Amino acid sequence: MLSNAALPQLYEGCSGELLRKPVNAMRLILHPEGMGPRILNFAAWRAHTISLLRQQLAARVDPVIKALLTEIAGYPVPPGSEPLENFGAAQRLATPLHLSTRFGVVSFLNTLTVFGTPNDVTLSELALEMLFPADDKTIEIVKDMLRESNAPAGMKVAG
Repeated sequence: MLSNAALPQLYEGCSGELLRKPVNAMRLILHPEGMGPRILNFAAWRAHTISLLRQQLAARVDPVIKALLTEIAGYPVPPGSEPLENFGAAQRLATPLHLSTRFGVVSFLNTLTVFGTPNDVTLSELALEMLFPADDKTIEIVKDMLRESNAPAGMKVAG
């Protein structure tokens, strides 16, 4: 559950403690001092994350994952988040992540790949979650973020 910094603008305003390596992606995204307050569909994303953690626990009991599940389930829903009642059948199939940034609102779809075979303990603990832009607006915002990341120090891209 590690995270990279491919788009550091997504982590703006997050606690330095949450950004200390190794970064736990689930905690960073949902924690009240992380990205949680900027997730517009927080309740749905948390429900999605809890479902993923429960699936991992069903496959293999792990005290670290169990503790993370308990922690994440206890995070408060930020004010202004869409209610979970808006989390319909279509969102359960492909839960989008709607996140407010200084560039605008971005929407991502995710995919989770769990590696492993009974013969390889190292791979059996590896899960890779990737976020993909869900719409054209997000693609443009991500391009702006990448341009800003590659710009000389001190330059900001208008968003």
